[in-house]
Amino acid sequence: MMLHVPRRSRAAVSLTPLIDVVFILLIFFMLVSNLESANRIDLHMSDRNAVPPQAQDRALLVTIHRDDLQLDGQPVSLAQLREQVALQPQRQVALQPADGVSLQRTVNILDQLRGAGASQVSFLEAPPGE
Repeated sequence: MMLHVPRRSRAAVSLTPLIDVVFILLIFFMLVSNLESANRIDLHMSDRNAVPPQAQDRALLVTIHRDDLQLDGQPVSLAQLREQVALQPQRQVALQPADGVSLQRTVNILDQLRGAGASQVSFLEAPPGE
């Protein structure tokens, strides 16, 4: 008489959860890499030692303060600034945020300028003491 010894079954490891995780990670990194390039802002700092351009070719200087804007030293509203830029969209615009101005305010004004057609926008450092 033979004894019946139960056979141990091998524990089967399912690869389905592992494959699911790999696909989710793949999709995540694909989305992140695409969004990163779409939200990029190109910044150009001007050279302080550059030769001043002619009066008609010089850049519009936009000074950003916490509560107001100035265009070439004169207070303007955001709507007036958009109008001036829309009249000459090929003209270079130089943004100069004052000390203490939030990055979000600066980016909002940059978006408004781009929406008005400005294609050449650069940043200036705030002068010392401001």
